[in-house]
Amino acid sequence: MQYTITYIYHSAFVLRTDRRTYLFDYPENEHLPNGADGLVRDLVAGTDLAVFISHGHADHCNGDLASVTRTARQVRYVLSDDVAELRPEAVPGNGQVLLAEPDETYGFGGMIVETLMSNDLGVAFLVEDKCFRFYYGGDLAEWTWPGAARAEADFTRKFFQGNMEHARAFKPQVAFANVDPRLDNLAGGVEACRIIGAPVFVPMHTFGETAILDGFARTVEPEPSTVFRYAAMGDSEVFSF
Repeated sequence: MQYTITYIYHSAFVLRTDRRTYLFDYPENEHLPNGADGLVRDLVAGTDLAVFISHGHADHCNGDLASVTRTARQVRYVLSDDVAELRPEAVPGNGQVLLAEPDETYGFGGMIVETLMSNDLGVAFLVEDKCFRFYYGGDLAEWTWPGAARAEADFTRKFFQGNMEHARAFKPQVAFANVDPRLDNLAGGVEACRIIGAPVFVPMHTFGETAILDGFARTVEPEPSTVFRYAAMGDSEVFSF
């Protein structure tokens, strides 16, 4: 099976398989380059589309998702339940909608969707769609900010590593996780890649600072993962398993 991943911006990607297309964390317009809406509409046109929104922060959730999904043949939305409360305008009127709570498992549109509680807001997703499995981390990361107390840092590390072990047990073919350049530890990106061990790793949450990705890839490749290296909106790569 082959699948194609296309970078949009920040934590937004389109993943396309022969069976379905997935759109992840499409953000508000101020967090997007010019032309992103047209690119996404073209990528999802005529497909069976599943949209995953991990939480309601503006850099992860657009208030008018229907504007970029209307070209899809069919659309389903999996939204963290905080979106309905914090960003009700983002809950679309078109398509089927699942509001997903943390630490639950759902059957939805032929997919099995498991959620993990994020240590920021919302959820991370473990999704099985027939023989295809992926992890999408949202804002679940090792958020150890400068000045954090040792106890806080230790708690964050244990919480994060425990969830990465859970993701490893799921055996995803592809894992999306944060590699945030604002933090010296890249929000746990190296650990996420090494612990999960997915054949393909997609670094995200870069705020467009994609120049860091070559160095990150040199740190973790060739084992355990191949890293999707992208530089600009629309960059894509075909993978297989």
